[in-house]
Amino acid sequence: MKKNAKVEKILDVALALLKTDGDYGVTMRQVAAHADMTLSNVQYYFKNKDSLLVAMADRYFHSCLEEMRAMPKFTSLQQLDSDLERVVSDFLKHGLALSEMCRIFREYWAISTRNASIEQYLDNYYKAYAHVLADMFRPVAAQDSNATIAASLFVPFVEGYSITALSLPENIDTISNEICTLLRTTLLREH
Repeated sequence: MKKNAKVEKILDVALALLKTDGDYGVTMRQVAAHADMTLSNVQYYFKNKDSLLVAMADRYFHSCLEEMRAMPKFTSLQQLDSDLERVVSDFLKHGLALSEMCRIFREYWAISTRNASIEQYLDNYYKAYAHVLADMFRPVAAQDSNATIAASLFVPFVEGYSITALSLPENIDTISNEICTLLRTTLLREH
């Protein structure tokens, strides 16, 4: 097994433990046991749990950003309503389903409350997330700042929606329409 294969196996095991057992289930010893490696072998690649958590985040959050970057950018005002409906609906439906992604995000949010490295990592991730969305919105924004404002409204809404969606009194279609209206108004507003 090459070094990369061992690193990938360690990360696979650690992410699986994070999904099933949460942060406290991801110990260096548990990762080693589940990866069929010695503790010293795991520690050769990852000095401690913090370095493992950051490497897991690198892999995981990088793939999330790449998925967002692959989404089509908005290209015309004629398509704005359908583009907004597509993006908002995709993000909200993703948050509505308690997916593996949501579980991992929730674990990382919890970890960030007591781990400065992960808190900084999430801060950087959300800045990149907002930047990717602003770039998506920018071609149809009346002004460049409108794209960043729209992204700044949308990111916390989507993240909060993923936690609260099942408890909200309104259905996803109603919420989606209202968010589309808000984003459209924000993007097209002249200052």
